[in-house]
Amino acid sequence: MLTEFCLLSALTLNSDEREVLRDEINEWMKLFLPKLERESTRTEKCRLIASVERYEFGRILLAREWQFCKFVGKTLIIFDNERRELGQFKITSFQKKILRRNPSLENVFHGRSEIKEENGFWKLNDELERKKISEGGEALIILEQFGKLKAAVRIHIFDAFLFTARFGVNELNWKTHLISDFEKAENRADKAVVPIHENVVKNFANVELFQIGDDNEEDCLGWITILEKCDGNLRTELKNESLNLEERKKIAIELKAGFDYLRIVGIWHCDQKLDNFLMLGGVTKICDFGLIEETTRRRSYRQMGYCRNGTKFRNTWALFSGSPAFSNQWQLTGNYGHSDNYFCFLMCDWKTSWSLLYQPIDEKEQRKINRIIEILMTIPT
Repeated sequence: MLTEFCLLSALTLNSDEREVLRDEINEWMKLFLPKLERESTRTEKCRLIASVERYEFGRILLAREWQFCKFVGKTLIIFDNERRELGQFKITSFQKKILRRNPSLENVFHGRSEIKEENGFWKLNDELERKKISEGGEALIILEQFGKLKAAVRIHIFDAFLFTARFGVNELNWKTHLISDFEKAENRADKAVVPIHENVVKNFANVELFQIGDDNEEDCLGWITILEKCDGNLRTELKNESLNLEERKKIAIELKAGFDYLRIVGIWHCDQKLDNFLMLGGVTKICDFGLIEETTRRRSYRQMGYCRNGTKFRNTWALFSGSPAFSNQWQLTGNYGHSDNYFCFLMCDWKTSWSLLYQPIDEKEQRKINRIIEILMTIPT
């Protein structure tokens, strides 16, 4: 196993080497998946509505416009905010199973906004707790040793019940993809390619998770991604004020190079927060592709963990997030949604930049500002 895993970071392998490596990752998955355990506060109804977000509607605008859905027989019908029909689609095997268990969810309207907030949590054993790098809403990242290679493993769930007692690993199939299965993306016209750039974190392998019975692999429910292990993130470096001006300028240049490359190959990164900029050997790398607009419809991007399934991820107007750096919903600051807030942090001290961008204003300060505005409005021009 140690010998085979040394191939994990290789960009080019022959077919025999790829299959040997794929087999080893699949064996590792059999041991790793049973260790994952979660609790979820969402319901079957939440899962059903959320599954519509993973649909390929054909028309990009539908991902933004649909607000209600209804399951009638073998058909999903989506509606706008006034419940006018927008389109009909075949239901998935995943949805069929939920509806069989919950017939009361059929033939009724479900609102997109009815998905409850997730207050669940990961139930990590001592081993995974020691290996944990970070833990977020949908994703858990741990450190894993593959032979001589230290790598990060990102567990990203798209269905709320995944790895809970109600949806265990015995109900899963998976498909393993390697970076060496694909070539480097150079432009938007390439086919079976993936992003490879010194300022973009490399995904060495990505495992797509499917529910047993999804024979056509139409609804991916999660990813297990093996990626570069970095030294830290830009947020920590800036908050500690450990970077001088030249280092900050270098980081700004590297981030621009990374984002420019991603746009050339059809990816618009929409979650430009400092935690998503990692440092490896003094080089800045962009990570976390959970919120992107992808314009090429490449299956290879989905297979390698750079874009999730669904028309939603080809239309920034359909994306939503509570992150203050989520940059394509006209949130907080930014150039009409295309925000480069991170430059403020790079070129200002931490306290000043945070205050300028995100410091909340209390009622007393708001009244003071309002009085100043009223006075200014009374001054003759």
